[in-house]
Amino acid sequence: MLLIMAILLLLFSISSLLVIEKKLQPPLMRIAQLKVKQIMTEAINKAIMEQVASDTQSEDLIDWKSNESGKTTGFMMNYNEHMKITAQTIETVQRTLKETENFQEGIPLGQAFGSALLSSFGPRVPIRYEPLGDARVELSTRQKDAGINSIVIEVYLQIRTELSVIIPYDAASQTVEMEIPISYLMVVGDVPTYYYDGKGRPVGDSASSAPALALPPGPVKPGADGALEGAAGE
Repeated sequence: MLLIMAILLLLFSISSLLVIEKKLQPPLMRIAQLKVKQIMTEAINKAIMEQVASDTQSEDLIDWKSNESGKTTGFMMNYNEHMKITAQTIETVQRTLKETENFQEGIPLGQAFGSALLSSFGPRVPIRYEPLGDARVELSTRQKDAGINSIVIEVYLQIRTELSVIIPYDAASQTVEMEIPISYLMVVGDVPTYYYDGKGRPVGDSASSAPALALPPGPVKPGADGALEGAAGE
């Protein structure tokens, strides 16, 4: 009789542990994925910023286009510098992944219950990761307004890498994506003497001396003969 009760108790304990494990694995994996993403983002960002600070010449990133009077009319990426930075970044990311592959990290089992009181209790569940393929790197630019006839050109790196996050008896993929600015360049064009708002009223420091600006009260559109028609010409 005692043997039967012991066997039943053992079976009940095992089944309970399996149920608990099944319920705890999803939250544990989510926590592990966030932890790995945070660690790898910080490590890659630090390595790339050190690379940019030591190897990148901002003035070489962009080829400027000018007209006969020397005024800047456009720009394009310097292809050779572009390829150099992209290759260096891929190498840096892969090296960082390799160096941190054997990192020792764990999360307390209590965090899986979602309770602030239990978050620091329980045995630590070990976490590790493995890279899935090579990192993808793209060097891009975007423009931002910086005042009247002025723009700021931001040169930045887009980095994407795939990892396999592994905890005991489970594994899941995790994408790590980031944008890292490596240079800012300002382009200043000709500044107009007078400024007007959307209603034709002078604004700014020169408003008091600005000439009146006559605007048509209605939309201007081409007529049948191609001439412009509107309230101003009526």
